[in-house]
Amino acid sequence: MKKNELPDEVYEMRFKPKKEDVRGIFFRDQTAIVHSLPFRRLKRKTQVFFAPDNDHICTRIEHVLHVFTNSTTISKGLISKGWELDVEMAQAIALGHDVGHAPFGHAGEEVLNKIVEKETKGENSFHHEINSLRFVDYIAEKGKGLKLTFGVRDGIVSHCGENVGQEQFIEPDWEVRKLEEIDKLDKYPSSCEGCIVRVADKVSSLGRDMEDAIDLEIINGEKTEKIPKDILEYLGIASSDAGDQFNRKLLNKILPDIIDTTDSKGKVGMSDDGFKFIKKVNTFSEENIYEAEEIRNYKYYVAVILRNIYDSLSELFDTHDFNIESYKNCFIKSHREFGDYLKAYKEFYEKFDTCKTQILTDYISGMSDNYAIRFSTDISVPKTVFK
Repeated sequence: MKKNELPDEVYEMRFKPKKEDVRGIFFRDQTAIVHSLPFRRLKRKTQVFFAPDNDHICTRIEHVLHVFTNSTTISKGLISKGWELDVEMAQAIALGHDVGHAPFGHAGEEVLNKIVEKETKGENSFHHEINSLRFVDYIAEKGKGLKLTFGVRDGIVSHCGENVGQEQFIEPDWEVRKLEEIDKLDKYPSSCEGCIVRVADKVSSLGRDMEDAIDLEIINGEKTEKIPKDILEYLGIASSDAGDQFNRKLLNKILPDIIDTTDSKGKVGMSDDGFKFIKKVNTFSEENIYEAEEIRNYKYYVAVILRNIYDSLSELFDTHDFNIESYKNCFIKSHREFGDYLKAYKEFYEKFDTCKTQILTDYISGMSDNYAIRFSTDISVPKTVFK
């Protein structure tokens, strides 16, 4: 019967005190996340494919909900086998794990990271995992944060699910850390629930990304790459059915595999066959989806938009700093809106003596795709002065 080695009180500790109520501590964390602005903006942030007018292409908020349901399934499966887990804690981690993600998906994260590294001469970088913790601790609620528990905050900052082909098993490090001081993605979560979310994050996007790529004819079109036969045979589907069955079949295979293997090994992970399959799907996706010509072209536009925004805000902040009233005289609406943002966060930023690059990174990473495009257009395209 597997349980967390740290006392429950450790996971239940809040970043800032809260008077508890009937909801319970971890369900209360869920509601705080769901009602926050950073979470709500995820519905207009890209997962992989920028398709704002297509209701059926996965967005960041849909991905978060996939991780939520898959983490729940794994947790309940392990509880049925005698594990002592808190499903609501795993669910809260899943809901909050990407609230600090940049606009435009991983393309946006890559661009924003390059900007931060250039502006800080390599001293700092941008990782959405660390930024998600910053958002729930500070940026949400105008610098007051969501006052989440240690267990949920730890799971959020340690969820890194990108190294799909490198981690067959993970286990908690059972360490109580000062989470706000983390600046690298080199630690596992301190709880079993956090490890479950980390593994669920790895498998939650592969199937949906494949279906979206088929729908958009990036793969399985007349002139594009076909899904390898051994992948389809493992799932028991035909190539013609992959567009609407791939994700369901993948999860029906891999989630029970994770539950059974985790229970027998004591570490959260997959069987040799399951891990080999996931690696194969990920390798195919990296070569034919994530590095597709359409994605490379998309990254060009993302770089232009985000660099344009950063440079504009940098010059603006150099001119006005925290002189809030002066922003009201800006002729560009988006610049006036940045002044409103600074007004709301002035006390917080001055309290921590926050540098310009961090301020601008907070603002840009919080943008939805739509708002970033509107901002870039607003500062780039002149308005007519004649009636």
